Amino acid sequence: MAVAHITKLPITEYLAFEQQGEVRYEYHEGEVFAMAGGTIQHSIICANCAGLLRSEIVAGGKKCIAFNSEVKVEINEGSRYVYPDAAVVCGKVNESDTITGAVRNPRVIVEVISASSADYDRGSKMRYYLSLPTVREILLIDQDKIHVTLYRRYEESNLGSFHYADGLEESITLASLGVSLPLSELYRDVQIDAPQKESNKG
Repeated sequence: MAVAHITKLPITEYLAFEQQGEVRYEYHEGEVFAMAGGTIQHSIICANCAGLLRSEIVAGGKKCIAFNSEVKVEINEGSRYVYPDAAVVCGKVNESDTITGAVRNPRVIVEVISASSADYDRGSKMRYYLSLPTVREILLIDQDKIHVTLYRRYEESNLGSFHYADGLEESITLASLGVSLPLSELYRDVQIDAPQKESNKG
């Protein structure tokens, strides 16, 4: 999730500013926002998802590439750049002409969401992604409970449908890639606290 506003920079200075340290920054029409540090659960799920996508793509012989959270997505050339937690590009990678390390043609986007990032990830950031015609599916993985939400865009349309999966025995299918991701693998080694039962004391 993008957090505290840092400064306002022209795009020519943005990349150099980001390279000064280890913090990643999203760029929104001149405003630069630092990305919040992730939790252990977030890091594990991101690694699980990127690895699973990569192995499924290779096993299926797909001409696609799975990227981790280091790649940026160019929403608008020279004015908006965001970081997904994972992304998949099929066919030739269309890299930004403006800055290095940003792609313009993701097919699948993955965001690992928390209570603090959910509004941004499900709201404006999702709309940014859907402004790109190449995006077919957006997968939202909850880091605090075993639950995933998939938005699948209809062919030749800006409309789409939501699909959900809960529980380690379930899987979620990315139709645009022809792969199915078991939740047991997405949440491997992740410690999820069991929800507390309400007290019956009156």
